Amino acid sequence: MADFTFPLAPASINQDGTITTSMFVKEPTRLSNYIADLVQANLVAGQLFTSVAATGGAIMYDRLETNNALADQKPGVIAPGAEFPVIGVGGGKPFVDPVVKTGGKYELTREAEKRNDPTILQRGARRIANTMAKDVDDRGFEVVKDVLSTTEGALKHESNGWAAAGKVQATAKTSLNGEGTLIDDILSAKLLIEATNLGYTPDTLVLGRKDAKNLKAILGISNWESILSTLGVTLIETGSDALAEGEGILLERGTIGVMGVEDPISTDSEYIKARQVTEFYTWATLAFGVTDPMSAVFLTGLAQ
Repeated sequence: MADFTFPLAPASINQDGTITTSMFVKEPTRLSNYIADLVQANLVAGQLFTSVAATGGAIMYDRLETNNALADQKPGVIAPGAEFPVIGVGGGKPFVDPVVKTGGKYELTREAEKRNDPTILQRGARRIANTMAKDVDDRGFEVVKDVLSTTEGALKHESNGWAAAGKVQATAKTSLNGEGTLIDDILSAKLLIEATNLGYTPDTLVLGRKDAKNLKAILGISNWESILSTLGVTLIETGSDALAEGEGILLERGTIGVMGVEDPISTDSEYIKARQVTEFYTWATLAFGVTDPMSAVFLTGLAQ
């Protein structure tokens, strides 16, 4: 797997010696790094989109809405002194989407700080991290689903159902039922992308947890990873509500669009004298844009 830099991570700081609760209070960047680690462990969208910088409160990008995979003229043999065939790389439709802030606040009592008790701080940071990861993933999947459902010629594949495939008895299995249904769906979806001739290499299958469970149970707990590897696909599971049961996305990782980050995960703190608590405010500001809808196939009917 290629090196991957988490796009929402804040600037790193040196950490020498023991980390105490007071250090988090005095240096909120340490807390931002801690939350970024928690978000990274659960965030799916960061693996599917390419990270770019967002400036001026928005991202601007082009979207390829028609399949112009080949040169306007057949290349053939270029005679000496002859014109080269025209291969247009523009023609995309420009879009501008505003960034959106996500985050929340939590607090640490003076007593917990004096006792160096990190439990409350960790609990608050964990809740913020889980909330941010879910919110960011929901937004990313909502953007992808909206574009794939409204773009003319977007790629779709409807399955006969994986739940039904799991009920086929071993003696009755054929190449087109049981695990054959899953394999046929994945290969058919890959073929849709490859047939565009746009050079995409579908390598990532995104499923909700229930559909991922069905896939593992049907292919076999000891076999599913090797089967997907043979098909050239990696499974990524998500708990996002935006991807309903029975839905999935097959795509090339990092190709479908951009995640424009204006503010990476950041934290401010404020001591409230009247209550003797330190309040922490953690946020990130970003937006999603789909640039290459033809690099993905929207799968439906998996739960039948």
